[in-house]
Amino acid sequence: MQISVIIPVYNEQENLVKRLSFLSDQANKFPIEIIVSNSPETSDNSPKICKNFDKVRYLQSEKKGRAAQMNFAASKAKGAVFLFLHADVQLPEDFYNQVKTSISIGNKAGFFAYKFDKNSFLLNVNSKFTTKDGFFAGGGDQCQFFTKEVFKSLNGYNEDFCIMEDFEMIDRVRKCKVRYSIIQSKAIASARKYKNNSWLKVNLINGYVFFKYKLGVHPIKLRKMYKSLLRESV
Repeated sequence: MQISVIIPVYNEQENLVKRLSFLSDQANKFPIEIIVSNSPETSDNSPKICKNFDKVRYLQSEKKGRAAQMNFAASKAKGAVFLFLHADVQLPEDFYNQVKTSISIGNKAGFFAYKFDKNSFLLNVNSKFTTKDGFFAGGGDQCQFFTKEVFKSLNGYNEDFCIMEDFEMIDRVRKCKVRYSIIQSKAIASARKYKNNSWLKVNLINGYVFFKYKLGVHPIKLRKMYKSLLRESV
């Protein structure tokens, strides 16, 4: 079973080197396709970095935004399963076998639990919530994956969402009663948001913006709200 790992990027050259080194090593062991989908507004050296890895397919997305970049890459992907990875998230060593097992027992979608790259009691509390399904489960840092057939049947990510596209997608997965799993082998997410903002502030902002999303606030307004409140660009 071939898995297409799709990485949407926008000026993420430092993280990209780390991700591609790991994934290229895994692609030597398993049938893994690696696709980097870059924003048309990029201004860093991501294209040059990708050329250093012969296992990597570099694509210049026709439209900006994570949802559009992921959809564009998925339209070119060859794998039976699409796994969407943020550039600042590290997949676990056994991710290929974990996804393969999940699909083999009947799941058509899923995502990973995660821990942070910084060890602290409060961040560990956050991580604990990613191991279970619930109101906030399934966001992009949890490395969503779908069979090609299910992804196409859902018409991919909603490109109207410049933020929260991952939660909107999982909401549709649940609504359509697609069987999915939460893989307990943990990914490692970046704690960089917490370096310039307190744990309490980040969680209050995340909760507030998520609540507004559930109330149907337009994604552009959500993005402006998020960027104005948090010292971290989306």
